[in-house]
Amino acid sequence: MMLSFQLGVLLVPYFLVLAGTAALAWFNIQHLIHYGETSKVSFMATFAYLAGTVYILFFTWSSLQGVDWRQPIVITPPALTAPAASLP
Repeated sequence: MMLSFQLGVLLVPYFLVLAGTAALAWFNIQHLIHYGETSKVSFMATFAYLAGTVYILFFTWSSLQGVDWRQPIVITPPALTAPAASLP
């Protein structure tokens, strides 16, 4: 029995992490505006966080451009691929 799926399935957890990061960034900015001290240091820290996030997204995008996401990944259990002589 073989298990096969496309490489693009691995993007689902990555997009979930991106959505969580975007939600936390949104909450951070909202709390900074409503409850936090609006000083230059707090805005610079938020800007550094968002700039780092954008840098990571750009680096990921440029690194994964050449990947064929429709390429199948086939997983075969070891018992099915063992030679007949090694089976008990």
